[in-house]
Amino acid sequence: MKKVKSAILMILALVTSLTAVCQNQVTREKIKSLIVTEEKYDMLVKKQYKESETYYDAGGNVIEDIAYKQGKVNKHFKYQYDVENNKIKEEEFDSAGKLIETSEYKIENGLRTEKTVYDNNKKIKSKKFYKYTNF
Repeated sequence: MKKVKSAILMILALVTSLTAVCQNQVTREKIKSLIVTEEKYDMLVKKQYKESETYYDAGGNVIEDIAYKQGKVNKHFKYQYDVENNKIKEEEFDSAGKLIETSEYKIENGLRTEKTVYDNNKKIKSKKFYKYTNF
């Protein structure tokens, strides 16, 4: 039994160290932003449109996402995360950049437990509660 426990502990230590090595590799190759453009061809005319822009924080989380339709802003979101990389806030903006609504999330033990949606005047629009069942 002691040998099995020792083997398990050694495997856990190995997995932990490999995970740290992989995370360090990813940290060195962080992506700050991604811009996607699309080219459309109509006869001899080429039109190029920006399709989307995505911005990331140092942890690899999406902090801003902008979708375009024919080169104009269609959807625009900004996100905030806690120290454990859980999304805790989401803001939606209209095409002119005006805040439409804000969603705030409560996280307990790494799980989302509540979502509150506010309008642009900080008035509550809705609330959702998440209840998990374990085996």
